[in-house]
Amino acid sequence: MVIAINVPDAVYVYLSQALPQNMLIVNIAVAIEQFGYGFGFTAYMLYMIYVSDGPHKTAHFAICTGFMAMGMMLPGMFSGWLQEIIGYQHFFIWVVIATIPSFVVTKFIKIDTNFGKKSEAAA
Repeated sequence: MVIAINVPDAVYVYLSQALPQNMLIVNIAVAIEQFGYGFGFTAYMLYMIYVSDGPHKTAHFAICTGFMAMGMMLPGMFSGWLQEIIGYQHFFIWVVIATIPSFVVTKFIKIDTNFGKKSEAAA
């Protein structure tokens, strides 16, 4: 899932380098990125549900949602400034490089193999 949400960012590297004039190519590239984002975001939501499990699920999920929003808001605060300094071509290369920590961190995440499976007691 980490691949699904991060690798499609490379589509924007292609778009910034090739500058295609064909709208079909642009639309396909954006569709690939959106599909990957949706697929990866679903995994992130499930992980938030997994982390929130316990006696105060709603409060924990709200905190997780706040961290998620912060993770989108803080980079957005300086992304325009960074793009103006390094240009679109280098900006999207930087975005792809910035995804490397998420690949590293996911190696250390331990998820219960029974999470999300229907148990005999619940059936």
